[in-house]
Amino acid sequence: MNAPLKFAEWMNSYQHVDPKFRHTYHYHPRSDAHSKQLCELIMQDLLEACPVLKQQGNAGKIAYGINVKYIWPTSKKGKTIDLAVGKPGTSVLLIGKINKVGSFSDVYISCEAKAVMTEHKKSQPRIFDELSSSHEIVHQGRQEAIAAGIAVVNIASTFVSPLRNQSSKTPLKVTTHKQPDVTESMLNNLRGLPIRDQANKVGFDAYCTLIVDCDNQTGCTLYTDAPAPQPGDSDHYDTFLSRIARFYTERFGAL
Repeated sequence: MNAPLKFAEWMNSYQHVDPKFRHTYHYHPRSDAHSKQLCELIMQDLLEACPVLKQQGNAGKIAYGINVKYIWPTSKKGKTIDLAVGKPGTSVLLIGKINKVGSFSDVYISCEAKAVMTEHKKSQPRIFDELSSSHEIVHQGRQEAIAAGIAVVNIASTFVSPLRNQSSKTPLKVTTHKQPDVTESMLNNLRGLPIRDQANKVGFDAYCTLIVDCDNQTGCTLYTDAPAPQPGDSDHYDTFLSRIARFYTERFGAL
């Protein structure tokens, strides 16, 4: 499937111009543009990987949403879902292709997307906890719902962080990374996330890590050599996609 490569190509061409200091970046941590684009691409792949999901979408039985506020039955306040698939909250739908909506009455797939572009070691506890809490919230609200997670990790040896460059009068500050060590450490840390094979267990139903090489100035490419997850690994994108497709067919194929 094509989402990882298309996402890296999109990042390579994407430009975020700092409105105050006028620096140009391929990635900005205060923007959700990257999460939105990645989730759109994942959704395209899911429709091809899961014929049942595509058929239901074309029939108007389900829809998808990006950055959707949703209140799970066991929660009192809404949680923003990066990519949601489920029963739409509106009855006005176009038939013939899956609709993109802003509200849901029920969620069957919930995907959390994270990025680690710099400060890998410092980010490990936070990213792990945020991903862990995402599948816990989903399954507390609907045990059979598919909780998916994806992390984009940067393997570039240097990175220009927008948060460290708050002046237009000084040269850009460049952060150096001990690569591939810090990326491998992050990968191994995230491999500690629990993965479940049954709806009555605890953990993600599907999880993967994507590796990109992005210095935030000259461009971005998808990185597929070791230590990146390889085909057949539990955290490879193809495994992630096939698990979502399989569990969706098993649990929600009879909608």
